[in-house]
Amino acid sequence: MKTKIKNSCGKLCERKRVHNNTFFFSKQNDTLASYTRFFSFQGKRVKGQMFVIAAIFMILGFVLLRNLLSLPEITQEKVYQDTSYLDKNLRNLEREYSYLAGTASMQPNVNFSGNQYLHSFTQLVRSEFDAKVLYVYIYSNGTSSNVSVTIGNFMKNNMSGVLNITSATPTGRTFSLNDTHNTTLEFNLTAGWLNATLNYTMQNRETVERLYFNASTRNYVLGFTDMTLQERGFLVRFKSTYNRTWIIS
Repeated sequence: MKTKIKNSCGKLCERKRVHNNTFFFSKQNDTLASYTRFFSFQGKRVKGQMFVIAAIFMILGFVLLRNLLSLPEITQEKVYQDTSYLDKNLRNLEREYSYLAGTASMQPNVNFSGNQYLHSFTQLVRSEFDAKVLYVYIYSNGTSSNVSVTIGNFMKNNMSGVLNITSATPTGRTFSLNDTHNTTLEFNLTAGWLNATLNYTMQNRETVERLYFNASTRNYVLGFTDMTLQERGFLVRFKSTYNRTWIIS
């Protein structure tokens, strides 16, 4: 209920009774109170908007932080996939070289077939992969006691060296090979297990490989492969030896 009275100052005031309590407000104070309530409402609204914006930034921060924390895991997974891919290819190629060495030993002209198979296949490998390959194919003829050693250079550099065989005539032969070339060295030797030492130099770096093979009344084949595959900064390498002995029919 509203009633109008005059206060002690002679100003017209409005009396409001709320819950049995009487309050006096001047009309000019009513206007001020209205503005106060308006700006109070606007302030609450701005505070609410700021809270929503802050919440959005917090969510974005959590998302970005999560992505940053997961980057090492993604990188490690990518490294694993790349090395796994190279490793699988390397193992497949290792089996192929062993298979070719064995297949060549079953042909009428073992030395010629081994030279042809390995050279052609290595050219294919170089065309498909970033690869470096050195192969050695030894054939011991049990009938003639002659040994032929084929060396193939696919190491992307020229090489030179010497091959020494114990109890052989001559005891050693030198060679020089450009990239993608091969050579065959001939020896005559006595029966028994022999040691072949391949010593070669490439880019002023010396490397020694030691191979053991059996020279007897049986035919004997040894295939040695040293291969390196590289891709996207990753590198894998293997050295593999294959041998087969069979009775002369």
